[in-house]
Amino acid sequence: MNAYDRILCALDFSPHADAAFAAAVEMAREEKAGLSLLHVYVPGTPLVPGEKPARAKKMSDHDLAQRLRAHIEEEYLARAEGLDCRVMLRRGHPSVEILAHLADHPADLLVLGSQGLSGMGLFILGSVAERVVRRAPCDCLLVRPAAPPAAQGAV
Repeated sequence: MNAYDRILCALDFSPHADAAFAAAVEMAREEKAGLSLLHVYVPGTPLVPGEKPARAKKMSDHDLAQRLRAHIEEEYLARAEGLDCRVMLRRGHPSVEILAHLADHPADLLVLGSQGLSGMGLFILGSVAERVVRRAPCDCLLVRPAAPPAAQGAV
């Protein structure tokens, strides 16, 4: 019997989220679990990779959702090949929407980066991760990206 049947990975396109995605894929393969990828976009300050913030702000919700879904499919789904993988988008505050998603679509494990990007591209020193982990109804795995080789030996 596997410990996890459904894994949810929260993505904000930060290096921490990329590391979380890699860990979620590895665990989903080991556990033979389904994998859901969730991106929450913030109204008024959407972060669309490859798009200038001013242009992204002017996009309709429909266009924004299409661009974000396309980005996730291009950047992430190929690396999750062979897995039962779903892409989900929500609009709102990340911690609120991640928890709401878990209430609507239960998962056995939530995987997220220990730090992420706000809609304005600033690091939010783990505040979303902290709020979600404290309230999540499932196991949680916080992931940090590997340290660059030069930093690994630093004291």
